[in-house]
Amino acid sequence: MKKILAIILSAMIVCAASGCASNSTASDKDATQAATTAAETIPEATAATADPAVSKDMAQTIEQNEFEGVVYAVENGKPVASYAKGTLESGKEITLDSLMPLGSVSKQFCAAAIMLLQDQGKLSVSDTLDKYYSDYAEGKKLSLHNLLSMRSGIPELTEENSDVVKEDATEEENVASIKKWLFSQPLMFEPDSEFVYTNTNFFLLADIVEQVSGKKYVDFLRENFFEPLGMTHTGSIIELDSSPSWAQGNIYKQIDTQPGLTKGAGDLISNAADVTAWINALSSGKVISAEAYKAMITDYSPEEHYGYGLYLQLEGGVGHYGAIQIYSAFDYVNTDKKQTLVVLSNSVYPPSIAGLAADFLTDLNA
Repeated sequence: MKKILAIILSAMIVCAASGCASNSTASDKDATQAATTAAETIPEATAATADPAVSKDMAQTIEQNEFEGVVYAVENGKPVASYAKGTLESGKEITLDSLMPLGSVSKQFCAAAIMLLQDQGKLSVSDTLDKYYSDYAEGKKLSLHNLLSMRSGIPELTEENSDVVKEDATEEENVASIKKWLFSQPLMFEPDSEFVYTNTNFFLLADIVEQVSGKKYVDFLRENFFEPLGMTHTGSIIELDSSPSWAQGNIYKQIDTQPGLTKGAGDLISNAADVTAWINALSSGKVISAEAYKAMITDYSPEEHYGYGLYLQLEGGVGHYGAIQIYSAFDYVNTDKKQTLVVLSNSVYPPSIAGLAADFLTDLNA
């Protein structure tokens, strides 16, 4: 059950709210450089500084929830709230620079990757899956749009089929096993007739990113998003197995990292500064076109207010919740107010992150 729990915890949040394997193509040199960079001080322009502290309202929310982790908010380019408290699994103190898994916050990166490839004319969200999986019987019925908007009907991996992925398998073996299982299953409903949050939608989208780009999924993200935005503290969870020093060894042993299982759906690890840089860049046209971002924040499911990898109508902004094992995360941007909020924790019970994030947003706008 633990294997599957790592990826389906984020699905629990829906109820509350309504990478590379050891055989990666990334070079040892890149891993060493990442390890060195992660230990460096974040550049001042993007750093989560210790001042100012949180507001009285936010402090009360923190105290009432016995919150441990990181809270970081920026408005008009300046920090308006910052908090870091607690202990990492290594015994080190949590700081504003601490790295933690993002869980399903990772989905917006996958959605943006698809939209970038569309901007480049290499695919279209109207493409049907038979273009990429000729042996998938349901492929003609399903479009990339259906996957992005969680309206595909593709089933989720559950405890009952936990033997689909194996700890001792390679990423390629697990990905092939997951696809074989998915393509043998009937759809839960006719595409676009319902909204059902399933991680497998984004697993397939990440696989399509690899097919179209010819690159490993995390390498595509790194080359097109992380490096251009200076996100030197962001990478794939699975990379921690081969380079645990990249995150100072404080996380990788706490997560089931069955190769391929979380790809596209919950596979990234980052810190407050990097996520803040990301969500600002995504929403301001520095990552994908304005038209592509508009498609990401269009409400395709009014009953759930979900776009492409983003929840909508969150205090006038958009964002996403995430959870994987003991970690929870939340990111948010309000372009009208030029406001962002990032919450990372290793102590928040996963279904609680939605309610806690709502409280922090209320406090921020009090």
